[in-house]
Amino acid sequence: MTALGPRQYPMRSNSDNGRYNTPSGNVAVMAGEEDSAWIEAVLHGEREAFSRLVAKYQRPLYAALRRLARNHADTDDLLQEAFVRAYQHLKDFDRSRPFYPWLHRIAVNLAITFMQRRSRQTNFSGLSTEEIFPAAPESDNPDEKAERHELMTALEKAIERLPAEQRVVLLLRTREDLSYQELSERLGIEMGTVMSRLARAREKLRAWLRPYLEASNVEPNR
Repeated sequence: MTALGPRQYPMRSNSDNGRYNTPSGNVAVMAGEEDSAWIEAVLHGEREAFSRLVAKYQRPLYAALRRLARNHADTDDLLQEAFVRAYQHLKDFDRSRPFYPWLHRIAVNLAITFMQRRSRQTNFSGLSTEEIFPAAPESDNPDEKAERHELMTALEKAIERLPAEQRVVLLLRTREDLSYQELSERLGIEMGTVMSRLARAREKLRAWLRPYLEASNVEPNR
């Protein structure tokens, strides 16, 4: 990713040795009176008020982006750029709606563009395959262990082959456990589009991995 110039907003970092202390599980943060007051202050020229929004939302947003990017450096670049874009377009934000889903949509769109550009240059790796396929019971059987390893390796390569739009929907669905409605709102697309992209992604995975699925008797998680 091309490095951004000097930050165009005041941002306070909560990182520790280059990593954020990200929360586990799905993080749903609704904008309230506090957010509205900060946004109003920013729009009236109080730039420092934006640092409060950054401090509040950088951890959940980092966690969401980290599930899509393969390392901390790429995630941190996307995080910074998402806040820059949000600051630049804050006047366009509908303050009758929650702030975080709007911010999340900006970040995910940046991630999709980044993934599309990267997929033309190099492979996309570093995925946790157990989040797509259920973890197999522990087994001491060397043959079963070898089959499972072969399946996971094939799955990583198959996910790399998915178009970025389908890959993002699949990962947000499985990793953040978002509903179809939540995916629709976060990505800014129709619910039918969410469902069709998810269905096509799973159909492709099943087709590409059919020999491994039959051998291991597993199906992708819903």
